[in-house]
Amino acid sequence: MKNRILLLLTVCMATISSFAQFSFVHLSDMHVSNIPAADSDTNAQYFQCAIKEFANLIPKPSFVLVTGDISDIGNMQILGMYPTITQHLSPPSLTNPAVGAYFIDSAKTIPIYFTPGNHEYWTGFDSIHIPISNDTLFYYPEYITPDMDYVINTDIAVIAVLRSGHDSPYGYPPNPALIMGTGLSNEQIIWLRNVLVGNSSKRKIIVMHHPPVNAAGTNSDGTPFNALALDTATNSLENNRTIFLNICDSNHVDAVLAGHEHQNVVANRRGDTINENWPNGPRYVQTAAAFNRSYRIISLDANFVTVSRPMRSCSTTGVNEINNSLNITVFPNPANEKLSIRCPQKSEIEILNIEGQILKRITAQDIQSTVDISNLIIGIYIIKVKTEEGITVKKFIKQ
Repeated sequence: MKNRILLLLTVCMATISSFAQFSFVHLSDMHVSNIPAADSDTNAQYFQCAIKEFANLIPKPSFVLVTGDISDIGNMQILGMYPTITQHLSPPSLTNPAVGAYFIDSAKTIPIYFTPGNHEYWTGFDSIHIPISNDTLFYYPEYITPDMDYVINTDIAVIAVLRSGHDSPYGYPPNPALIMGTGLSNEQIIWLRNVLVGNSSKRKIIVMHHPPVNAAGTNSDGTPFNALALDTATNSLENNRTIFLNICDSNHVDAVLAGHEHQNVVANRRGDTINENWPNGPRYVQTAAAFNRSYRIISLDANFVTVSRPMRSCSTTGVNEINNSLNITVFPNPANEKLSIRCPQKSEIEILNIEGQILKRITAQDIQSTVDISNLIIGIYIIKVKTEEGITVKKFIKQ
């Protein structure tokens, strides 16, 4: 915690051009996979496709803002594949880059900003495949951006970018489905209050990885999100959550942007689902995972912050041989003993572990195949289905 305090004493002001109105892209949960072969990493390929799409949006976004879980395991150099992302940015390779040093276009007109998620702190898994989490970041500042909170400041808006922490002991164990962030330190709270008070006449946005307020929303495809949610604090902030919400109220924050849950939803403080552009207080916005091609456009003028409905990038083209539009079903998910794969045509099926090692390979002649996974340890796995029409990559949980 000492390092976090020292870093908070340095405030980075990334000031963009003065204008009366602008927009930016909110992206979260890239989860660039730890599969060594880049051509197998669907998540990284979707990111590459998405930034090309963002660079051609009309009107042109002023920047892209990513709220955490950039890599699956951020503290392992081989598995935390930050270079898989940065090779598609400009400049393609930096050492200890400054805030706002990367751009999504070669002309360097659209910067991309990052803040870490809980996966950035992961170092690996223990014997039963439960994630091991550090309380410090290692490769993230080397490849992505400094380990610090900072401000993106314009004439009409202030955007505070916060680190919401590593995994809290509340998550792993007893319940792997509940992954709290350690939250905000007292020093972060003081810093945030000073930033907001010092910019009282501006529109105010806060961004972080963990959602300060949780509510039931939808998956990227619009279907209901059915993950466990005990209350509005599920998967949220362990420390200083209520104080944070009070600060948002008292300083008239327009919106708080987050990810982590891999769902789309907008809620008020009480956890009621509200319209994206509800005018009666701070809006707590979650954007579903970038690896499912989700994003939002946030537009600002001097009077209001407009949050778009969930959007999807790269829906038809641009991802090499990956074809996730194929009608392939993997069930049940999570699974215990058997995993069924339904595919409308002959296919080759591979099951990989989180390190990218192929554990099983079968050739399926029938529409539905069953794979014995009883010998797999509890954890997250990748299933790759190859057909004549391309490759579909999905993830499943062995429980």
